Amino acid sequence: MITLKKRYEAKNLKEDEIILDIETTGLDSSIDSLVLLGIIEKIDGKAYIYQYFAQDDSEEQRLLEIYKRKISDKKVITYNGDTFDIPFLNNRLIKHKDFPLLPQDLDLLKLIRPYNKFFDFESLKLNDIEKLAGFYRNDPSRYKTFSKLTNDLKRRTNPYPIMKHNENDLIATEKIVYIEKYFEDKLSIDSNLSPITLLNCDINNDVARISLRSQNLLKESYFNGENYELIIKGRTIIINLQVLYGILNRDVKGYVSINNFEIKNETSLSIDEHFLIIRENFKYNHKNLLTLAKKIIESHL
Repeated sequence: MITLKKRYEAKNLKEDEIILDIETTGLDSSIDSLVLLGIIEKIDGKAYIYQYFAQDDSEEQRLLEIYKRKISDKKVITYNGDTFDIPFLNNRLIKHKDFPLLPQDLDLLKLIRPYNKFFDFESLKLNDIEKLAGFYRNDPSRYKTFSKLTNDLKRRTNPYPIMKHNENDLIATEKIVYIEKYFEDKLSIDSNLSPITLLNCDINNDVARISLRSQNLLKESYFNGENYELIIKGRTIIINLQVLYGILNRDVKGYVSINNFEIKNETSLSIDEHFLIIRENFKYNHKNLLTLAKKIIESHL
């Protein structure tokens, strides 16, 4: 087994948490093996990257024992770990006649995925999301082709590029632990009563349900407008807005509302100023939604 320990400045990790990422010979845990276990752990205020590389299948069980020991009483933070890492490790534990583990965990991909309706991500892959936190990895150039990484993992004759790739995954995951704050800032706007944050928007037939949260407690209220209703309860704000579906240009379909508040459309599309874009194809226009919510709330309170 090859073991590596490296000091790392982890600004987003608590002592009761660990970052976890694994590398395997393939995606099928019934026949593929665990090759590399990577962890970031903080002890007595100092964080370290730990990597354990199995040079052949006979060392897999040792990796699993290290995994069991490391996650004891820890919250496990991963990227796509609920779908891949944790189930794979559990199936390998079962294969070695051991009990599967159900650690307290946080899968950052699950946290990020709902924001896909508001933002144009290059993709939801970690090596694209990490750029939002200012991290640009220096993976070995050969691993720009995924098949080459898979081949190296199966052969195990060149461990260090694989370990560098895994290290980058660990660092990227640590850097985006608080990525939700980034999105919340983008989805917030100040009003004369309180800062408000856009939580969700869904369209059912001709009604868009816009869900928001107020930073301050607001008076329970109900108001009707020309094409909307406003419901406020505590910090919860709901706006039900009438919308129209149509073709916005040759390539874009979407939903608009009547632009009663004369809001300037935040869009690259050319559109009649009497309409406010709510959704373009499958992306909700969060800037328009926030400005509209602010106008509606301030017109009544």
